[in-house]
Amino acid sequence: MNFAKPILNQVLAFLLLTGGQGFAANPVVRFHTDFGDIDVVLLKDIAPATVANFLGYVNRKEYDNTFIHRSVPSFVIQGGGYQYVNDSVVIVPQQQPIVNEFNISNTRGTLAMAKLGGDPNSATNQWFFNLGDNSANLDNQNGGFTVFGRVANSSSLAAMDTIAAVPIYYAGTLFDHLPLKNYASGPVQDSNLVHIISVVLIPELEISRPAPGSVRLQITGAPSTEYQVQFSPSLLEDSFSPLITLSTNSSGIATHVDVTSAPMKFYRVVIP
Repeated sequence: MNFAKPILNQVLAFLLLTGGQGFAANPVVRFHTDFGDIDVVLLKDIAPATVANFLGYVNRKEYDNTFIHRSVPSFVIQGGGYQYVNDSVVIVPQQQPIVNEFNISNTRGTLAMAKLGGDPNSATNQWFFNLGDNSANLDNQNGGFTVFGRVANSSSLAAMDTIAAVPIYYAGTLFDHLPLKNYASGPVQDSNLVHIISVVLIPELEISRPAPGSVRLQITGAPSTEYQVQFSPSLLEDSFSPLITLSTNSSGIATHVDVTSAPMKFYRVVIP
């Protein structure tokens, strides 16, 4: 099957004023789907092992070209476990299970890890979005289901709800709640599936002034990834120009010092 789909070049903009303080964005991942983007703030201070495990799959691009394989109305949409390649379902490789880190309730718009029944410490690569308040159910069984992220904004919630509204079909025991678009009957095609086209880490950009006339930029993003930094004297979309392309190291960090005398400058990172 052909999984080639366009990925939009999204940008994150940052402002630096003379004498201003640097700042960094909260860690966010973007689920790029057939029905729009879902941005999720990761709760690394609440569930550090779970976030590290999830980002491992993200950095290895193992969630790219997967599909939502379970959708239960007013409950959850679930993915992370399967791809559809050459007319066959392929299981996403699983790493070792992680220790349960239940702390935050499974309320609407939270992202949590799926796991095996009767084994709290069995989560690997499958995750789910809570469509409603499932705290009375999921917080009180199997050690509680670990919430490790929150949907970041209303447009992301709308994309989540749009996926949840896709009609559901029975496609065998493994896929008994499979959402399918543009489907009536017959064999399921790749075009019928609800794809997670990619999951990418939106980079953090920290800005500081190490000395007068210079600006230090530090990107924290995905390891071994190229990011283009752009600058502008204003926030007008067509006023940005490339400054430099930086490659993050194995820890996901890249730095650059911009020598500038501009009293005001805007910086942004282009997300690959």
